[in-house]
Amino acid sequence: MTVHFICLGNTYRSRLAEAYLNSKRLVDVKAVSSGVHASGNDKGPISWLTQRLIEIHTLVPFEKPNWTQTTKLLLDSADLIIFFDRNYYNYCVTQFKFHPNLFEIWTIGDLDTNSRDDGEKIKATEETFNVIRKKVDDLVGRKKFQSRPALSADSRINLA
Repeated sequence: MTVHFICLGNTYRSRLAEAYLNSKRLVDVKAVSSGVHASGNDKGPISWLTQRLIEIHTLVPFEKPNWTQTTKLLLDSADLIIFFDRNYYNYCVTQFKFHPNLFEIWTIGDLDTNSRDDGEKIKATEETFNVIRKKVDDLVGRKKFQSRPALSADSRINLA
């Protein structure tokens, strides 16, 4: 199953959700993310605030290197789409004439980076990540996804 997270620029919320869900290493579940206006992104490949959280929560192995623009092809290849705002759902319906069979709208606001100092931004992003983590954990519980078993010492290949 492919779970596709969609936000505005694909440098913050959807990237956190993608990395966090992929970090759960679920059987036959792959998270991807994109932004409805990512191609207009002038902030770089990822927000420094997002990168900070990815590093703190050891999600680096599960992050992708750059933002992705939402396309009809990406929408068509997803089994479940999570929109971070109803406006992004409306955009996909209008722009791509897309009507997903299985979708959810998680109303989680974007960060207003112009109106806060760095300490306030850090606190706000941590709160957002906690909401995303709770929603992803809830999704995993509702969908009853299975985790991959951890490798035991006996099952690891001895490279020595």
